[in-house]
Amino acid sequence: MTTLPIANTLIEAMSVIDTLPVPMPAIHTFPLSRVMDRVLAQDFYAPFAVPGFVRSRLDGFAVQAADLKQAALTAPVTLRVIATAPAGTWPVPSVESGTCVRIMAGAPLPEGATAVVGFEDAISTEDGKVTFSAPVEEGHGIGSADVSARKGELLAGRGARVDAVTAGRLASIGTINVPVFSRPRVAVLSTGSELLISGMPPSPGKIYNSGQIILCSLLASAGAIPLPCGVARDDVHAIAETMVLALRDNTMLVTTGGVGNGDFDCIREAMEEAGAQVILAGGRFKPGGTFALASLNGKYILSLSGSPGSALIILHLLGLPLVRRLTFDSNWQVREVDVILPELPKRPPQGLLTGRLSLEDGRAVFRALSMGELERRAMDLVIPLSGYENLETIFAEQRPIPAFYCPHSNIQL
Repeated sequence: MTTLPIANTLIEAMSVIDTLPVPMPAIHTFPLSRVMDRVLAQDFYAPFAVPGFVRSRLDGFAVQAADLKQAALTAPVTLRVIATAPAGTWPVPSVESGTCVRIMAGAPLPEGATAVVGFEDAISTEDGKVTFSAPVEEGHGIGSADVSARKGELLAGRGARVDAVTAGRLASIGTINVPVFSRPRVAVLSTGSELLISGMPPSPGKIYNSGQIILCSLLASAGAIPLPCGVARDDVHAIAETMVLALRDNTMLVTTGGVGNGDFDCIREAMEEAGAQVILAGGRFKPGGTFALASLNGKYILSLSGSPGSALIILHLLGLPLVRRLTFDSNWQVREVDVILPELPKRPPQGLLTGRLSLEDGRAVFRALSMGELERRAMDLVIPLSGYENLETIFAEQRPIPAFYCPHSNIQL
């Protein structure tokens, strides 16, 4: 019998994802308005400085700062207003000593002006003049010609996921169409004769298949197109056939249930019948150690535990990173953050601690969640433990301890 690979630690299991070959996704081009949350398939550089001209950052008066050097409440300085410059104006009259231009935010700075004074810091008179009662520093209220981007600057790189800021930067250079990588199609199959499909009447000993909805939502947040495949009965041949069919048109298959060593757990046997090669058959850590990762014809099967908490841990730390790799997202890896333990776990940990992130007094605080609570509240963090940590000392000294951050969306901490 072949000895199946088992990860000794969570970190060892996570490192496997980095070694998996991933196929090059197709590239599609869409209008900029339709690529939010997609992964860029090319680099975008600024062909010119943005905005490209020196402009006012305030509604006020463009002045020569030297004219207001001696301005004070007891000795105000009066300048003559020679023009008004709304945003979009070109050309703008030059400012000479003793004059100023009434200017709106975003308008090009007049030649000769060295500062902009806001309306609230000046007093206009009816004879076309304005009085200032305080000096102003050179450069005040002025935005440089390359404040948003320098010419030749990389605005967004290949492999970056488009967020609101990235979309805005691309729009600032007049981008119309954007090439992006295709999204991987991920089939989601639940196993278990105890599962009911929504719409069926409640039945003793049965539960509704809520887990599939949760998995599909999380897979979509990682950039996949999730395809729920319903429920398969606990039958080796039926599951093996479903595995082969699911991977014909999809890049990945995620299953739940049947991956343990129970009397009716048949996922690993089904993998063998389907011709899949097991890459990782679980881990020697708890919770979450019951899972299997396999490949079939260059595509992947990730089989998760039927326990919701364990399934979510492995999906967050193995499944979603693999999906992000399949999208060619350069930010696919799970991030580490340092957190503080506000209290000791109620039970001795067996390798993993799950919890929520709480920001308290400027610190990232870890609030532990039990496995039962994971079915009611989403987790933010997983602390991997080697078994050699002295949690009592760490807690007493309030020393930071590293944790894996599990965002519920594409937002990265």
